[in-house]
Amino acid sequence: MTGTINVSTKTKILVISIFIILFLAIVTLIGTIIAVNSINKSNIENYKTDIYLKTQTELQNYVQVTIQTIESFYQRTSKEKIKQEVQEHLIEQMGLLFSILEETYKNHKNTMNKQQLKQHLLKTIKASKYGENGYFWVNDFKGIMLMHPIQTELNNKNLIKMKDETGKELFKAFIHVASTNKEGFVDYLWPKPGFEKAQDKISFIKVFKPFNWIIGTGDYVEDVTKKLQDEALKTISQIKYGENGYFWINTSEPRMVMHPIFKELNGKNLSEFKDKEGQKIFLEFATLANKKEEGGLVLYSWPKPGEDEPKPKFSYVKKFEPWDWIVGTGAYIDDVETKIKNMEEKSQKSLQIITIISAIIFVIVLIVLSLITLALSTRRDNKNFNDEY
Repeated sequence: MTGTINVSTKTKILVISIFIILFLAIVTLIGTIIAVNSINKSNIENYKTDIYLKTQTELQNYVQVTIQTIESFYQRTSKEKIKQEVQEHLIEQMGLLFSILEETYKNHKNTMNKQQLKQHLLKTIKASKYGENGYFWVNDFKGIMLMHPIQTELNNKNLIKMKDETGKELFKAFIHVASTNKEGFVDYLWPKPGFEKAQDKISFIKVFKPFNWIIGTGDYVEDVTKKLQDEALKTISQIKYGENGYFWINTSEPRMVMHPIFKELNGKNLSEFKDKEGQKIFLEFATLANKKEEGGLVLYSWPKPGEDEPKPKFSYVKKFEPWDWIVGTGAYIDDVETKIKNMEEKSQKSLQIITIISAIIFVIVLIVLSLITLALSTRRDNKNFNDEY
């Protein structure tokens, strides 16, 4: 009997030990789940901070790249670059006109008398236009204006002594270039519609040999700058990124220069424009961009493309000083929150997977320990039985 009691006591001790191990395993499992959950929450909080900082950095980088794009267009507005742009453009237009004049002269020189042919060619030149303001004029080597399509009051007048605002005798300059090289460029000032003062102009003149005419055409420097600005705006308006990413440009006034989505705002003064919270957002863009050379963030409400209801948005704005262009782009907060929600869902799934795996391991351990306990208990009972008999 004594032996049986001793064996039972040992079995009890073994069972108690196993239960202690199980208890510790359960506590460890619960602790692990709590720890993992805590780590997940910490990671999510860090992710929230990181995603906003990352978004801000991305917006800043996007704006900086756009500023560099504008800079590439601006570099072409230097005096030397503009001259090159204008000269190439004027040579091209003059070449097109001369191809028409030479062909017309060739076809009619034997069917029209000299005076008729001259009048026919002058009408052709008068009707030849290009771009918004491009035209051609004709003067002779005495300085007499034979045809000017815009300032008709100059026609048939001798302009040899005409000077621009700097005192340059521009028709003498035309005649000098024509006499020396048969073609070339002259820089001067000339009245432009809509401007009180004469504007910088570059003209290309070329001699039409059959009638010894000096034909000229020119372009204003300001027009070239405007043309390059328009090209820059067109390029930027076409840049898109992500689902809703785009760029807009306003001035310090603030006036909208270009908005690719809400085009009805283009050209408007937006100093009193408010979002649904009453915030004068474009005035704030201008104030911030003028205050901080590096630019900065503004939080406000604005509709998503294709939607009417304004949603919280934060945008990065920075000023391109030479043209007084404030470039901006932004991200909607709900888009950022969606990323955070996705992160939370992934973390929750990870926690569930860890819990399930831990539970499976726990059940397996429990089964193994139960089998071991049963085996040891049976072995002890058999041994005790043999000892008694």
